Amino acid sequence: MIKKYFTLALRHAYRQKFHTTINIVGLALGLATSLFITWYVVDEMSYDQFHQDVERVFRVVTNGGEGYQLATTPPPLYEAIKQDIPEVESVARVFTWNHSTMRLPNDENDGQEKVFRETSIYIADSSFLGVLDFNLIAGDKQALQVPNAIVLTKATAERYFGIGSVERDEVLGKEILFGGNRTARQITGVVAPPSATHFPFDMLVPTVGYQEITDGGNWAWNIMHTYLKVRPDVVDNPERMASLADKLNQIAEQYAKPFLDTNDFGPNEDTNLTYELQAVTDIHLHSDLLREHQANGSITTVYTLVIVGVLILLLACINFMNLSTAQANRRAKEVGVRKVLGSPRLHLVFQFLFESILITLVAVLLALGSVEALRTPFNTLTGKELVFDWFNHPSLLLSLVGGVILVGLIAGSYPAFYLSAFRPVAVLKGKTASSLRTGKLRNLLIIFQFAVSIGLIITTGLVIQQLRFIQTEDIGYDRENVLVIKNDKEIQERWEDFKDALMNQSRVKQVSFATGMPSQPHRVMRDIRPEGSSGGQGMQWFLIDPDYVATLGLEVIAGRGFQEDRASDREGILLNESAVRVLGLTDPVGKTIIKNQGADDEERLQVLGVIKNFHLESFDQWVKPIAFKIFSPTFLSDYVAVRLTTGDASDGVEQVREIWSQFEPDNPFVYSFLDEDFDRLFRAEQRLGKVLSVFTVLAILVACLGLLGLASFVASQRTKEVGIRKVLGASVQQITYLLSKDFIRLVLIAFVIATPISYWLATQWLENFAYRTEVGIGIFVLAGFSALLIAWLTVSYQSVRAALANPVDSLRNE
Repeated sequence: MIKKYFTLALRHAYRQKFHTTINIVGLALGLATSLFITWYVVDEMSYDQFHQDVERVFRVVTNGGEGYQLATTPPPLYEAIKQDIPEVESVARVFTWNHSTMRLPNDENDGQEKVFRETSIYIADSSFLGVLDFNLIAGDKQALQVPNAIVLTKATAERYFGIGSVERDEVLGKEILFGGNRTARQITGVVAPPSATHFPFDMLVPTVGYQEITDGGNWAWNIMHTYLKVRPDVVDNPERMASLADKLNQIAEQYAKPFLDTNDFGPNEDTNLTYELQAVTDIHLHSDLLREHQANGSITTVYTLVIVGVLILLLACINFMNLSTAQANRRAKEVGVRKVLGSPRLHLVFQFLFESILITLVAVLLALGSVEALRTPFNTLTGKELVFDWFNHPSLLLSLVGGVILVGLIAGSYPAFYLSAFRPVAVLKGKTASSLRTGKLRNLLIIFQFAVSIGLIITTGLVIQQLRFIQTEDIGYDRENVLVIKNDKEIQERWEDFKDALMNQSRVKQVSFATGMPSQPHRVMRDIRPEGSSGGQGMQWFLIDPDYVATLGLEVIAGRGFQEDRASDREGILLNESAVRVLGLTDPVGKTIIKNQGADDEERLQVLGVIKNFHLESFDQWVKPIAFKIFSPTFLSDYVAVRLTTGDASDGVEQVREIWSQFEPDNPFVYSFLDEDFDRLFRAEQRLGKVLSVFTVLAILVACLGLLGLASFVASQRTKEVGIRKVLGASVQQITYLLSKDFIRLVLIAFVIATPISYWLATQWLENFAYRTEVGIGIFVLAGFSALLIAWLTVSYQSVRAALANPVDSLRNE
């Protein structure tokens, strides 16, 4: 019986090659799109799930009120949690300090010293791997308890010692010479975290040697990421978890607030300072705090892509159902003949359902092949490293199988259950046409398809418009041709000599040393207040040399900048516009500002000038207040900004590299370009724009395939009408208009429905940006016109074919 059904299905598919092809291709496109989005979402939702007991692991964050939510906490919070919160099983901190130059001992590299520049080194408490194990594959969770230990990721270990050594477990016990003083550190552990983590790193070292930082009692210095593991009997008990949260707030009340008040950092009894718990598995998609380890994902993006995937799959299924119901009219007489010959209704039902499921299965196989073939381009587009491993995700595999059956049953249900119920006599007399009232349903489905397509065009257009706004908006500095070197105290006392040497190069236009640079992480803040004020404001604290303004192309809008020949400028300060605003200064130049009042490093500084606001961070953040003091080498890392002359940058880079090697022959030259650093801030939005663009094209293509099939069906249904009209003198243009107008009207209705919905969704997304583009009428007009043009071209192809056909061919049987 199955063989018979299969033969009949192939025969029908062969007779209707055009519509069968449209069905398979359209459904395959929709399924492939949904599969890509499914794997993307699965990857996004899997972040940090690989840790042992991850459901018990939380990060502690600082909530200092509006605009001051930090992913970091102060050093003394660690001991307070250990002493005051028995619900916590273990707690650990991690922080970064400097980039460092690493070397392998000569005997590890055939007598040659091998040098590496590491930019992702973190200092961690000895308990860290007991809280977050990061898939430890060599060593144990006590790996950081050895004073001169170092823990590497698998990828880092392979860089240093080769893949073979890692696979043979030969890395443990080897030594790496750490930093400029070449301290020998022993490898005590290797971790192999997947890329799906909120905290990527290359190396971990213990806190031994960093006690001045970790053991300090400064509750205002939020530089550490603090993680804790809750006891098993607590995590599933809401009351005890609430008690834990209360005890964190008691720590803020008992220790942090009194410290801030005593040291005159500004908080008082009304200050809204709390410490809060954040599940580690929630960080990637639900956290956008200051001082994150990296830019996180967005649950909004995930929801958006899920909706897009579901809609595109719906479009494909609608095409399938529309064409199946349209073709059902043609098969009514087949049903009548087969019933007259004695075929039971159940056999007819099975036949139609079998055909539908078979077509769906072919489409699924085509979609799976396309997804695997296009995996590399998709990974490039999204910045992912996706592997479509179905057998390790049985729920997804079962969903795919269930989807095949469900789509097949739904699409085949109309011909299966409706046509098979006809009385043979009525069918063979041709009395079924009036009863097949599916036209209205098909029209509604077409409206839905194009409403989705138009909505995607509008949404994608606004995303791209916002990205262009970001790229073209005045950001307050000139980011072109600026090379940035991260200087981790390599060049310190000789910084002026290094600067002079660079300025003697033909391709170097300006050079500046500073502790803060746009698009780079900022961890240094100071309490700033006008003289006589009872409260201060925490703000970014930059040390800059007198050439900083010119090198970055900043604008001084009041007063002046620092000048090399004025010794008194060392007692001066510059503010940006945001700092002037939050300090409440109306005429700031000449006013006295106090830095860290009451602290050991208190200074009284005179405002020399005001710098126009410039963007340090992405456009979803308001420009924050910054105070600038004249540069001198400190224990802090700093940056060297080198503005090159216009032209090919490679020559300028080589000149800078040569000067660096003269001053620092033992340290690798590591640099970036300021414009690339800026673009990196908006990588998530750029990827979203590209992904939406691709999926919008696919949605339009799926909708047009369905429209093409329906237009072909309508043209074939009206063949005799077209023939008669041509005999009576109708032109090709008139017939084309006759066959196209109904479809164009449906697209116009779809435009009216899609426009307000798309406008609301787009404006909600734009609310995520502090600085955003204006939503004008142009994008809506363009979307509507594009949809109309695409629909008209699609329908016109079949309409013109019908209009050009010889009327004799359509009327010869009358």
